[in-house]
Amino acid sequence: MVRRVWSGFFLLLLLLTGCLEVEMQVGSRGKVTQTFTATVSQRAADVLKAAAENYLGRNWRVLIERKGEMNTVRIWRSYDARQAAKPMPGLTVQFRRRNHWFRATYELEVRYNPSELLQTKDEQALATDRKVNIRIIMPGRILPEQSSVPAADYRTAEISIDPLKPANLRLVSVGFLWVRVGALLLLLAILLWLIAPYLPRLTARFQQRTVRVVQE
Repeated sequence: MVRRVWSGFFLLLLLLTGCLEVEMQVGSRGKVTQTFTATVSQRAADVLKAAAENYLGRNWRVLIERKGEMNTVRIWRSYDARQAAKPMPGLTVQFRRRNHWFRATYELEVRYNPSELLQTKDEQALATDRKVNIRIIMPGRILPEQSSVPAADYRTAEISIDPLKPANLRLVSVGFLWVRVGALLLLLAILLWLIAPYLPRLTARFQQRTVRVVQE
């Protein structure tokens, strides 16, 4: 039942848009916000909103931005990907984080298996010659040499996939652990504040020793 609902909704998005836009915004603690975006007519926007509200469940949110004759529909939800998450049939998302001294390495794996979503010949026929554009925003600078993307714009990578073909995406990024950096700066400031009263004495003693060495 869940697969059929998602298959119908997914195909509806593809048929109404021709090219589905998906955005995945990844937080530094593994929270992923996944958004489907479609620019359609007002009537189609109302159909998408009703389908999302009636079939996808309470975890998904819907927003329609009306701009003249065309409307932008955004359907999104957030989930924890530290354990392998399946926000919809056929899609598996997993997040990993490795902390170093003052930097962290973030890794995201996205696996798409169309056989779990589009199983019948009719479903596959409707998805033929369609595209899905995926935009992934990572928490830190993406390392293309360690990722399965040809290029990236600092934190953002864009990939286009065929909804009928399996896809395995891996993105690796690095970023500063600002809490630790801030704690270090605070510690240094406290130490400086504690030794500030003694700095004149230390400076005077150092100067006296320098004078003695020069005289000798």
